[in-house]
Amino acid sequence: MATTQFQPGHARQAFPCYDEPGFKATFDIILVRDDSLISLSNMPIEATVPSTLYPQKKEDIYYTTPIMSTYLLAFIVADYKRIESGTNVNRPFHIYARGNVGNTGKYSLEVGEKLLTLMESYTQYDYYTMANKMEMKQAAIPDFSAGAMENWGLLTYREALILYDPENSNNFYKQRIANIISHEIAHMWFGNLVTCAWWDTLWLNEGFARYYQYYMTDKAEPHMGFKTRFIVEQLQMAMLSDSFSNAHALTNPAVSDPDSVSNHFSTITYAKGASILRMTEHLLGGDTYEKGLREYLKKREFNTAEPKDLFESLDAAANTDNSLADYDDMTIAKYFASWSEKAGHPLLTVHVDHASGRMTVVQTQFDVNSGVSSDNGLWHIPLTWTRAGNPEFENLKPSEFMSGPLKIINRGSTGREWVIFNKQQSGFYRVNYDATTWALLTQALRSHEREAIHEYNRAQIVDDVFVLARSNILSYTRALNILSFLEFEDKYAPWVAAITGFNFALRRLAHKTEEQQKLKDIIFKSSAAIIQRLGYTEASNADPLFMDNLLRMHLMTFLCNAGHAQCSQTGKEYFKAWRESGTRIPPNMRPWVYCEGLRTGDLADFDYFWNRYVDEDLSNEKVVMIGAAGCTGNTEALHKFLSVIVDPKPTEQSTELIRPQDYSAAISSAVTSNEYNTMKVLEWLKDNPSHLQNGNGVSLLRSAASRLLNEADILKVENWFASITSDEAIQAIKDGIATSNNNIKWYNSRVGEFSDYFETGYFDDLTGGSVPPDPTTPEPTTAEPTTPEPTTAEPTTAEPTTDESTPAEPTTAEPTTAEPEPGSANIASLSFFTLLVTLIINMV
Repeated sequence: MATTQFQPGHARQAFPCYDEPGFKATFDIILVRDDSLISLSNMPIEATVPSTLYPQKKEDIYYTTPIMSTYLLAFIVADYKRIESGTNVNRPFHIYARGNVGNTGKYSLEVGEKLLTLMESYTQYDYYTMANKMEMKQAAIPDFSAGAMENWGLLTYREALILYDPENSNNFYKQRIANIISHEIAHMWFGNLVTCAWWDTLWLNEGFARYYQYYMTDKAEPHMGFKTRFIVEQLQMAMLSDSFSNAHALTNPAVSDPDSVSNHFSTITYAKGASILRMTEHLLGGDTYEKGLREYLKKREFNTAEPKDLFESLDAAANTDNSLADYDDMTIAKYFASWSEKAGHPLLTVHVDHASGRMTVVQTQFDVNSGVSSDNGLWHIPLTWTRAGNPEFENLKPSEFMSGPLKIINRGSTGREWVIFNKQQSGFYRVNYDATTWALLTQALRSHEREAIHEYNRAQIVDDVFVLARSNILSYTRALNILSFLEFEDKYAPWVAAITGFNFALRRLAHKTEEQQKLKDIIFKSSAAIIQRLGYTEASNADPLFMDNLLRMHLMTFLCNAGHAQCSQTGKEYFKAWRESGTRIPPNMRPWVYCEGLRTGDLADFDYFWNRYVDEDLSNEKVVMIGAAGCTGNTEALHKFLSVIVDPKPTEQSTELIRPQDYSAAISSAVTSNEYNTMKVLEWLKDNPSHLQNGNGVSLLRSAASRLLNEADILKVENWFASITSDEAIQAIKDGIATSNNNIKWYNSRVGEFSDYFETGYFDDLTGGSVPPDPTTPEPTTAEPTTPEPTTAEPTTAEPTTDESTPAEPTTAEPTTAEPEPGSANIASLSFFTLLVTLIINMV
């Protein structure tokens, strides 16, 4: 087949053009094809005639496109079928794919029509009026680097992200299909109708699309919990990526060449952009926010936009509705500039004088490695908070702004009482508290009072505590004490946040098996309540149980990887029944059942599994199986998998066994899915040095070398590869070993904090327990605050980090700020379900 992916700057490779988003035109397309094939483009076909230039071929003549940027043009020529169509002839909506995919397009059609109608209602702008003869086509592409793309009228997707088989696709893929279709449909307004003038303000396209892929899909499929999952999949992921010294600003003047353009398709652009828009909606209120957006779309339709155009429309709506009247001298332009023109985000340190009720709040720029950034930026922060005596979490309208480095707030009560800032994590900032307030919160979270604290704030506390400990602001002794409430917690968001944080800690403690096992024992104890509610197996996949089944999938993947005995036993039993008698494994259990069966299985188990993979035709099931293949504990089986990764198309195969779009998932699976495989991978590369001339071989080398656990292994690996000559391989081994050395250094400096907690267990600070002081929590000055303007310093021009992948769903991976391939939807990778899930989250 032939297909296109022109974003960000590849239309020039198909035809001469001014190939930048700021240049717009209409396009008249004629495609010449064989009679046995069909063609597709942005618009419907006006006529098909015999080709005058190519005998025996046909010419498809298309209606004129709307005025649009070159990167939105698309065409396909393939042996494709229209597998689904809507029934309203006035609103044509079609799904195209290979002819042998069965009825896997039904769900995409159903949810796509629903989402299109919701976006039309929200924007008050009819999609089908955007051009004469407008229609909506969506096409499944077997091998597609970008994940998904919003070509106007011809949306393109990886097969795994649009084709859903209710018998064999799991809940993760069902919600992902809805989620990604929503993203691409949102682009019809935000990106296509109104386009960023240049890639330095790409968030005007991608921030909106990322937000509405959650907001609108929550309206279309409320049982899928998208509002809840935005917190752990987008906001918390964005904050981590935004807390490194090489993070970039949303509006980034340094974007000026092809490399910097590609790097700007990043987690920050997408997920931070969406999170700041969410914060802004809560600031203005939904009605005012929507009014401003509708004005923005109307003013800039079929044109480009700068951030100031958005700010002007939102400010106009705010002035009409008096939405900012309670905040002295505040405008959207002033507020938003502090969040869009500077990299990073604030940490609020809250010290409460419980005798007087006086709260001292300090803002500093957070850095995940050092705690406080040397940049020391300031933001206009919309504050929300609540307290134990009157716990109110639903009103998300900020009570006030904080613009200076310090602010004094009267709590309105005296005596010991917890407070929580950032209700429902509606703001883009982290919060640390004084020791007494942390102790009060810990007590509340460990009691029935926990239910008075919103689920999103419990997830916020989990994420903040883990990341503050990682940055050495809190000790892990205190962090684990606060997190002890998880043994009573059984909700989705806190546990997904916990899995991410625990995975980071488990990986760092892998340098000493005894200490790691002690942390695993705490995790197993903490998970008892959630396991009791969910169970190990799936009774039904009815809509009301959707989130429970999704959480069980994440939880069992995590627990089995950690060596939880009952999880492992359950996985082995299901795998054995499937292997020996063909007993069907429920799709939501397959990721961890496959993995556990292979982890404890032999070569024959792997061969059976791999033959099933080769014969499998459902794309999202193949990705699940790739993610599990690296779990194998059998050395010969691992070598077979590695051989296919570096040579995906053996001579006896007519097609690639692993498609290029899935390379990163396969590499991640091989290196990270079984902790005992790291040295096996490196030894295999040592014995097969020719594979280091292969890009996938170099990626395996870099990834495996970054996971070494001690100086003896580092020395052995350095000796193994001392004679390699490939510049790429030499750099890969240097990069990987540098990461391993940093991890060993981190372990040596922090392991004592874990050991202290392992010795004492939970302690109550308020009733005589004690904990060592936290490393870097500053005492605030009590001077009255000054109110300088937040800095709008030029953003860093450092390149985004390229450490593994951005955490979204639970993962051990380090964040990257760059989406893997330009396009509306791009994929990173995770060790199966952990790395794979992020891989897909980071796509749109």
